[in-house]
Amino acid sequence: MSKIIRVKFKKEGDMIYISHLDLQRLLHRAFRRAEINLSHSQGYNPHPKMSYGNALALGTESQGEYVDIEIEDDLTINEFLERISKELPAGIEFMKAMEIDSQTPSLSSIIDYGEYIFSIDLERPLSKEYVKGKIVEFMNQEEIMITKKNKKGKMVDVDIRPLIKNFDIIDLNEERITINTMIATGSKQNLNTNIFIPKILEIFGIIMDPLDVDILRRDLYIQKDGHLETPM
Repeated sequence: MSKIIRVKFKKEGDMIYISHLDLQRLLHRAFRRAEINLSHSQGYNPHPKMSYGNALALGTESQGEYVDIEIEDDLTINEFLERISKELPAGIEFMKAMEIDSQTPSLSSIIDYGEYIFSIDLERPLSKEYVKGKIVEFMNQEEIMITKKNKKGKMVDVDIRPLIKNFDIIDLNEERITINTMIATGSKQNLNTNIFIPKILEIFGIIMDPLDVDILRRDLYIQKDGHLETPM
């Protein structure tokens, strides 16, 4: 009798530089070493039944990733975590887990938002009043237009304002500004950080390579009855 386990995990340190595909391979190997039997799909090319939340961009740290894993072994949650934790490399940590049933909607279908922290090094100091003013000005806009490629490869204008739930300053000193934001992160709507970060730099008049901004995804959220909750 198989069971489905939903796991919350961290991806940090050197592990932020491995792709989503490499992460999948790494976890498959870890389960083999832990002697936890994964359920597999049927058909010509069977693969382990593991489904993830919104894939994390390369180079992004996270404290709140999720994966649903179907296993063939009758393990308790504690036994499952104890076995797999011994086989995971530094930088990947299974923090908690819970059993779900087969009727539970998939992670990719329910996740609406991601909470992100952006840390930006400053070449020149910015005043708190200036930063606060720019944030208020930005969030008061009815439309925030960007140009991006659509799925057909055509350049189109898109309004990203409905995709930004909140946006605020956490910390500011002479050398660094730290921003907290909640943005659409899911299959229904998604604001890619590669698109949003250049816009943030533009707001504050910061000239730097967007790839030099440190990104932490704190958690993923479902919008339910007007409030946000995590998938477990």
